[in-house]
Amino acid sequence: MNENFSFDDRERGVMSVIVRGTGLFLLVVGLIVGLLTIREALLLYANPARVERFAVAIEKGSNIDKSLTSLRDSSLTGAGDDDTASSTATAQDSTRNSSDIRVSYFLSWVIVLLLLLLIARIALAAIKTGGELVLYDMQVKQLARMLIKESGSSTRR
Repeated sequence: MNENFSFDDRERGVMSVIVRGTGLFLLVVGLIVGLLTIREALLLYANPARVERFAVAIEKGSNIDKSLTSLRDSSLTGAGDDDTASSTATAQDSTRNSSDIRVSYFLSWVIVLLLLLLIARIALAAIKTGGELVLYDMQVKQLARMLIKESGSSTRR
């Protein structure tokens, strides 16, 4: 009987080590991912041109800028004469690079910020879960002490 009891203690000890090791791993990974997320946000702040890759990918996938440009051009050509519209369109093509507002660029900023928030939220969840797993044994012991204390006080009444 004494041998069986020590086997259960060893099992609990091994499981406790595994749980704490997993918690420590989650905690460290969450901290690293959180720090990398903060670093990336600061790099985007220092160099906003890095968002351009997302803008190009969004434009390739959706052609939103081309669609809005063609929609604007068709509304301008429908309003004037054919001769006037063609000369206006030629003049607009020469100034388009400097005055166009690219919707894909602004959309890419929204997507990048949402991705950073999502990654930061996942990192925080990993940190919280890892911390809880590392401190699991202490929480269980504290709960056991509270239960013993309450059961002792309830039997006195």
